[in-house]
Order: sequence, then C-alpha cells, then structure tokens
Amino acid sequence: MNIFIRFVSVLLVLLLTAGCCTQTPKPVSYEYSTQKKMQAAHHWDVLAQDVVCQIKSILAKAGYANQPVYVKPACGASLGLCAPHNESSFDEGFYDLLVSNLVNEGIQVSVEEKGALVVTNKVQVVYHTENRRTRPAQPGFITAAAAVVAGLGWVIRDAREYGGWQEEGLAWGLAGLAGAGMYDYMSGRFTTLPHSEVIITTSIKDYSRYLMRKTDIYYINDPDYWHYKTPPPPQTVEITGS
Repeated sequence: MNIFIRFVSVLLVLLLTAGCCTQTPKPVSYEYSTQKKMQAAHHWDVLAQDVVCQIKSILAKAGYANQPVYVKPACGASLGLCAPHNESSFDEGFYDLLVSNLVNEGIQVSVEEKGALVVTNKVQVVYHTENRRTRPAQPGFITAAAAVVAGLGWVIRDAREYGGWQEEGLAWGLAGLAGAGMYDYMSGRFTTLPHSEVIITTSIKDYSRYLMRKTDIYYINDPDYWHYKTPPPPQTVEITGS
C-alpha cells in the first residue's frame, strides 16, 4: 500500500512539474507552394513584359495614359548610359528589355527624367547557407513503404523455409525491384533547392507618391548569382621598377 501511495505521489509531482514547464515553439514549414526559377535572359524578358502590362494598366486607370515615363538606370546615370562596372548584367539587360517593351506597347518613353513618371528597378540577392530540401511526398507513403518491406520479408522467409533456392531467389528479385521502385520514386520527390534567390522590385512614381510597386521573388542557379550583383570596381595595380 505504501509503495502504491509513493508511486502515485511521484507521478503527481512529475505531472505538475511538466505542466509548469514552458515549451519552446517548434518550427513548422509553410504549406507546399511553388516558386519560379530564372535560368535564361528570356526569363528577364518575360518579367519585363509582365511589368510593362501592369504599368500600362495602372497608367490607364490613374488617368496618366498620355504621360511619358522615364526608366531610370540602376546606376542612376542620365540617358541610360552607365559607366563600366556600375551595373550588373541583369540591370543592363532588364533596362533594355523594359524600354523596348514599353515602346512596343505604345507607351511614351522619355529620355530625360524631367516631366515624366519615373520607373525604377531594384534587385536584392539572398543567399541561404543552409542546405534546403523540399519533400512533396504524399501523406502515408512512408507507412505504405514500411508495409511493403514487411510483406516482402514474410515472402522471403516463407520462400526460404518452404521452397527451394529458386523460390528464394525469385523473392529476393521481387524485393530488389520493389526497393528500386521506391528509391526511384523518392529520389524524384526530394529536390535540393538552390542557395540563391533574387528579389526584384519595379516601381513607378509621380514625384512623391507611388503609382505602382511590383515585387517578384525567383530562385536562381547558384553559379549565376553574379548576374544580379554589381561588379566590384577594377583594381589599380601600381608597378614599380626593380
């Protein structure tokens, strides 16, 4: 009786202690979603076309259909002429694509900022150090795979006990095929994500107020991050005689 009372007392103390402890929230992932990946200059043109469509729609709704726009280079230079090493490959290419698509859509494009609506573009490169993987596997797949493995184990055991070497070999062959199939399925379901992403924001302003602001996020191939980074200025090396 004393042992039972002691056991209950200890159990109550443990329950009360556990109830008083605060737990740190556990991290959970977002629901499954998709995100586009930029891998070609054509994708820059697709983005430019989308931006121009939005600009055209906004100008029409706001009553600025006849107002010229001025696309400001990322380096801030006038007439779109940036000095070498003052803009990234993306900045240079996207500027040209944006101007071309604006002209092709019949929008007035000014070569100077005065008296025009100003279109600006900003790019931010985000690098994730941690390796990240996505797993859009169907719920219950692990349980089903475990059931298949267990079933194959029974088949192999029965073949070994009640059949000959041919039956056991056939059972092992079926097990190998099932394992290869599951590996194929899972290798296709697990995807290693790039470390690099870009956040691209295009804005159009009328003096002190925004008429439009569009932000897009894309994955990029890790070796291509330099397309979106402003190159460092050239180094000057002083050579002296010996």
